[in-house]
Amino acid sequence: MSQTKYEAVKNECRRRIDAGDWRPGEVVTSERELSQELGVSRITVKRAFADLIDEGLLTRVPGRRGTLVNDRTPARRRARFIGAAIDDIRDTFGSELLRGIEDYFWDRRIHTLLCNGDRSFAKVEEYFSSLTSHEIAGVIFAPVIDHGYARNNTRLVTFLQRHGLPFVLVDRYVPGMLANYVAANHRESSRLIVEELLRAGHRRVLIAVGLECTSMDERVQGYRDAHEEAGVRVDESLIVRGNDSLLHPAPDGEELARFADRVRHAGAFSCFYALNSRLLNAGVQVLRELGLEPGTKVRVASHDEPRAGSGASGPVVPPYAVQPAYQMGWEASRILLDHIATPRAPIVRMTLKAAVVSGA
Repeated sequence: MSQTKYEAVKNECRRRIDAGDWRPGEVVTSERELSQELGVSRITVKRAFADLIDEGLLTRVPGRRGTLVNDRTPARRRARFIGAAIDDIRDTFGSELLRGIEDYFWDRRIHTLLCNGDRSFAKVEEYFSSLTSHEIAGVIFAPVIDHGYARNNTRLVTFLQRHGLPFVLVDRYVPGMLANYVAANHRESSRLIVEELLRAGHRRVLIAVGLECTSMDERVQGYRDAHEEAGVRVDESLIVRGNDSLLHPAPDGEELARFADRVRHAGAFSCFYALNSRLLNAGVQVLRELGLEPGTKVRVASHDEPRAGSGASGPVVPPYAVQPAYQMGWEASRILLDHIATPRAPIVRMTLKAAVVSGA
């Protein structure tokens, strides 16, 4: 006996749920779209949805638009809360990263518990400790930038592994640790920026470098790559390091003075290239103190996109990189949920492309 249109719609919905096309917690195709796709009336789809809700396969949540796949897994296995530890939600990168995380999980009725890491190993470690006593399904974690980056982040990652908490690292990774991560192509984007500066005739580009971490190290390597490809020798005195944790939000006076002294002793340069916004803001202040007016006497370049109102955005012109922060948060969330559902899934190491805005 041939099935009715109503039964065909129900069976197609069941097939999509069983195949994982419609996943637990996700909003399914709307009644209007499904009726057009299957060539049936909206009344037929509405009746099929109503039956599937009665059967417990679909659900509707007050205050939420659309129909969702009901999560019927045992309560202890459900992902209802996710921990997120990122550097600083006050800057644009941090807020966009968090937005990508929150958007992904909110669509699946999973809530995000936030730790604003403040580049503090102790704060993040205490946060992780508190998560183990709650129903946390997993963690998204930006490795902490501070002295002892590799050693201390290895300890934090080991803590998560020991407690069986699935996790994904974002923006950076931890050397020597086998772990899921989503990062940007820091080395490539930095190389492209410096290539353009060299083509513009800047043979002495001072590079302002922050505390050691994988993203910072890769940006420095991109600087070196561009010089090597152009046949220009890197003057090591032009690689000026500063403690960018102490240069933000209000620069520490002593660290700013040390940074200025290093810039002064770097020798002549025609371009100041900052590897993040903290170094950019401090660098513009230092250049002015040294009588090197940014944008006139010295060209100012930034790896990260300069933001209006930062005080440093005015002297900066392209090239610069636009970081894929939102996409990074979204992809990390997807990978984490996959690993929660399938603990033995292969490790994922994803590199996203940062868009380099050229001034050429």
